[in-house]
Amino acid sequence: MSWRIVYIAEAEEMRLYLDNLKVIKDEQEVLIPLSDIHTIIVDNGKTVVTGRLMNKLTEYHILLIFCDETHHPNVFSLGLYSHYRVYGVLKQQMEWGEKIRGEMWRKLIQIKINNQRSVLQYLEKDTEVIEKMKSLSNNVLFEDESNREGVAARLYFNELFGGSFRRERGAVDAYNAALNYGYIVLRACLARTVVAYGLHPSFGIGHRNQFNAFNLVDDCMEVFRPIIDLWVSMTTDDSEYLDRERKQLLIRRLSAKVNIGGQKQTVLNAIDLFVQSFIKAMNNKNLDNLVYPQDGIAL
Repeated sequence: MSWRIVYIAEAEEMRLYLDNLKVIKDEQEVLIPLSDIHTIIVDNGKTVVTGRLMNKLTEYHILLIFCDETHHPNVFSLGLYSHYRVYGVLKQQMEWGEKIRGEMWRKLIQIKINNQRSVLQYLEKDTEVIEKMKSLSNNVLFEDESNREGVAARLYFNELFGGSFRRERGAVDAYNAALNYGYIVLRACLARTVVAYGLHPSFGIGHRNQFNAFNLVDDCMEVFRPIIDLWVSMTTDDSEYLDRERKQLLIRRLSAKVNIGGQKQTVLNAIDLFVQSFIKAMNNKNLDNLVYPQDGIAL
């Protein structure tokens, strides 16, 4: 199983050499076997990527992410036909009924809140807040009709980053910037896996925005978000700038180990196990088939 995340900060060209990625800079060349690579992040607008390499990356299910001029992930590439029986998988996905979709969404929100609670426990935060999180998780309704997710998020982030913290996607403070960066990379990795297993990423179960091409990816991402939250809490100060070094630290944490299915796996492997089990649970209409991170701790 692929495991490397390759971060390209400075390079003139990336091309294919046999079944290797060739990175060229200042007449120096580095070769990396494609079979080892999970993700390539290009944080340099001047790097040239050849078409032959792009096609071979798709064949190997390698995620390619391009960052914009602010060094934030902005574009990622996915193969159109990554699964050998794409129609069969898509047909099953379209047949998921409202009942199993609502039950699964309830389950995912329960897992998310429990994993948020585990982060607070690990950091030895207020026990009263931790108990409230437990109660919220136990009272999630079908389709989360009472929005326990939103209530838990307010409690959780205020306890994690302080009472004045406000979670905002476009904010530029250190905490929000680090969270946004980590979430974007995590989302791209999940999109890669969802598409690789033949699912259509826009057909979600909880997220159903007609303008969102990745509703299902955002559904699956919920249970992994607390992992990013913990890393940001442990490595970021509200007065610090999210520099290249901190971004690379966040990226490297995707190789950290998390508890899933009674074993320790890297976050990247856990994503793969989760998506496989998610498909099985939805097709069998059986939530017991779901394998998920048992806490938000990945170290």
